[in-house]
Amino acid sequence: MPKGKLQMPHFASRAIALTVPALAAFLTIASAQAQKDAPSGPAQTFEQVVDRTIRSERRLMTTMQSRKPIVETYIEELTTDDELGAVPSRDFYFLGKVDMQHGVDTASFIPAGSGFGSGLRKPLHMLASHLLPWNEFFPRGFASRMFIDEEFDRQHYHFDYVRREFLGDVRCIVIDVQPFKGERKRFKGRVWVEDRDYNVVRFNGSYGEIGQGFLHFDSWRMNAGPNLWLPAAIYTEENNYTLGPKKKMILRAQTRLWDYETQKEQVDATFTSLEVNVPQGVKDESNAAEEPSPVEAQRLWQRQAEDNVIDRLQNAGLISPPGDVDSVLTTVLNNLEITNKIDVEPAIRVRIMPTTPLESISIGHTIVISRGLIDVLPDEACLGAVLAHELAHIVLGQTSNTSFAFADRLLFEDTEALKNVALGRTRQEEASADEKAVAILRNSPYKENLARIGLFVRMLSEREDALPHLIRPLLGNAVADGHEHLRLAALMDIAPELQMRNTTQIAALPLGSRVQLDPWSNQLRLTKARNVPLLTAREKMPFELTPFMLHLRREETPDNPRPALPNAEHTVAASEKP
Repeated sequence: MPKGKLQMPHFASRAIALTVPALAAFLTIASAQAQKDAPSGPAQTFEQVVDRTIRSERRLMTTMQSRKPIVETYIEELTTDDELGAVPSRDFYFLGKVDMQHGVDTASFIPAGSGFGSGLRKPLHMLASHLLPWNEFFPRGFASRMFIDEEFDRQHYHFDYVRREFLGDVRCIVIDVQPFKGERKRFKGRVWVEDRDYNVVRFNGSYGEIGQGFLHFDSWRMNAGPNLWLPAAIYTEENNYTLGPKKKMILRAQTRLWDYETQKEQVDATFTSLEVNVPQGVKDESNAAEEPSPVEAQRLWQRQAEDNVIDRLQNAGLISPPGDVDSVLTTVLNNLEITNKIDVEPAIRVRIMPTTPLESISIGHTIVISRGLIDVLPDEACLGAVLAHELAHIVLGQTSNTSFAFADRLLFEDTEALKNVALGRTRQEEASADEKAVAILRNSPYKENLARIGLFVRMLSEREDALPHLIRPLLGNAVADGHEHLRLAALMDIAPELQMRNTTQIAALPLGSRVQLDPWSNQLRLTKARNVPLLTAREKMPFELTPFMLHLRREETPDNPRPALPNAEHTVAASEKP
């Protein structure tokens, strides 16, 4: 029986398993090289810290040449408002793979001529000469900030000790770095070095002078195991950037990297962990009673197509492996199913795309939601509304294309996935799903919160024109496709008016509010952000980009219990320092 309003569970502690053969082999090579290049034990002087930091950075650059991670950059250009501060005016988006064997080269996931490309590449190409010293705006501009400098050494840089400082659970040595005079277009800023193996875990600053094609950035790395810190998140910001002779702009960007584990390593890990249970009393003959009926055969065929698509997208790094966040979403889905007496076969599953654009889609009986959409939803009721819309598609029998049951249709390069897997629905199907979703919500634990859901839809409509790339989906239908085609638009009629300057009315959260992504395994986990009362309307920041302030930890140590999804409160992540 339903228990009324769902209380989101806390998770039991769980450390990432480091015995997985793929990661273990990778770490063995890195550790062997580390032992060869650097002495063991703590550094005794600051000069030793600098030398070991330089060696660690070189080792990382060499080791990473065999990796081809996914890189995603989302950019917002903002204008100033006297009360709201910076307000988004337009946005840009890139999703691709980085080939580190050939410098920092990229291949885009986004098909040429798609909605992203037509609104993205032309203006960015025009901006490139003003923003960055590279010819390509996204790949070489933002992804290159994974590393400090190919010539990060004493011959080119001066190092000054600042202090010791904690970034989350990791104690760091903070060092200011400046290039020697005459060394142009080199890094100038601050680095944080963890004090066990002397790896750089964070660095921020800029290359060259701002206004000559350079931007300030803050680059973070996350621990995947002993002595392995992977580039994971880069925040870029300029509050008074000169573009052309007159125009000045505010620019913010978030770059994320993931999918470092290769497909071969994934296969090897799966193969070595395979367990086969042989049932007792194996019989050679088949049991006629176990043969599926025609209806069951059709369902199995649909499930096969569904599984093929999900597996292919996961192998491409576009869907995260099942994990704790999926379990939270499944609990909310169960609330909707139980209260509405919905019982469908096969069972409905929930999976997550690690990407930023706001989208949800049902692939057969699997509901897929993007990380970006989970980030900005203000409470559990709004999450329930997103799930209700996709549940409605399933209940109405609006199934996906079964052509993907033929595995050969999914034999293509990872970067061709978005081109070959098109899962959009007709507007008639979207409208009927909206109507059914509202009926499901009215008979659910979230029936008292319909106005709050409508408020989120209002906020989405308010920002739609300024943020088309955030609203535009990668796989399916947009949550907003013009003001006349807003998802669950009927709930706006019962929602209050937007009060942008009211700090107690939270219609939507900033991007990055909830979910953290493991760059090696693509696993997701909920962030441990405190509920912070807002001081001014400037801190509401709906759908806006904010800096990364990661709580760093070493993954070989037991993790703390995972947090529950916050309910209706605005959260702001903060770093913890002693």
